[in-house]
Amino acid sequence: MPDFLVISTGGTIASRSGAEGLAPSLPGEELLTFVPDIDQFGNITILDLFSKDSSNMSPDDWKMMAACLRAEEENYDGFLILHGTDTMAYSASALSFFLPGFSKPAVITGSMLPIGEKGSDAEQNLIDGFTFLRSLSALRRRGISVAFHGHLIHGPRSQKILSNDSTAFSSINYPELGQIIDGEPILGPQPFLRDAYPIDVSSFTLETSIFLVTLFPGFRSKYLDHIVEASPKALVLEALGLGGVPYLGENLLPPIAKCMGKNIPVVITTQCVYGGVDLSIYEVGRKTLDLGAISGKDMTREAIISKLMILLPVVSQSRLETILHCNFCDEIS
Repeated sequence: MPDFLVISTGGTIASRSGAEGLAPSLPGEELLTFVPDIDQFGNITILDLFSKDSSNMSPDDWKMMAACLRAEEENYDGFLILHGTDTMAYSASALSFFLPGFSKPAVITGSMLPIGEKGSDAEQNLIDGFTFLRSLSALRRRGISVAFHGHLIHGPRSQKILSNDSTAFSSINYPELGQIIDGEPILGPQPFLRDAYPIDVSSFTLETSIFLVTLFPGFRSKYLDHIVEASPKALVLEALGLGGVPYLGENLLPPIAKCMGKNIPVVITTQCVYGGVDLSIYEVGRKTLDLGAISGKDMTREAIISKLMILLPVVSQSRLETILHCNFCDEIS
């Protein structure tokens, strides 16, 4: 039988009601007691790495999870990570970037309701997570994925798009990796995963001085000026449609030009969930390209931000666009 390591990190799945609302409190061993016949999936070891609501997770927690996976890589056939849903997609993206050449499958799951509560999706998500993991391991597939509501989603393409429903997660601009149909796992395409990246990520060094701004009609250019004066290491603009940035009335182009003058890279993505950006189509996009802005293409917000965190400490601004657009693990088309 395969050997699997369950890494528990808290989240709703491990929560119970307290004086101030739900908070994670159940250890991994107690969580698995809610799943009947859990031993059918293999020999299971449980590690309580930490216990947090995922809204409280930080990039240091990504490092801890990545270090744990790398340290245990040769000891297990696969890994199931129990995680809160609010930042699950960030962790899935970051772990994908942190672990080039990782040789085993790691499936992340959680739930929208605490385990054991009436109507909870926790027990089924655990069963589905193990079901996918067993199949991935048997086929020697690898990589980081999210299992939720019977669907398997490539880690750096995952996004939480519903705040209070069991179908919370979607695969963004990418086919699903699998589904549970009549209790059986049906696997889809296998993602492209580089064995080595064009940069060294082994130090787990991260730059978190990144500003994310969502634009809207009437957004004040002076506010963008203030952000530029704060000198972040990168600016991510969630623009309109295919990447439109207003320049009539409140002209946002001068602050972008100031970023270029201060060597602050500007990455432009879209508020639309699906489709990505193409800055070459409309004038409101081309003008930003002319200033030196970088297209986020069809990457998710989570993938862009976590990838920037990893790239900024080790890549010069002159190479950033090239490396950001390099496909590490099917996070970008």
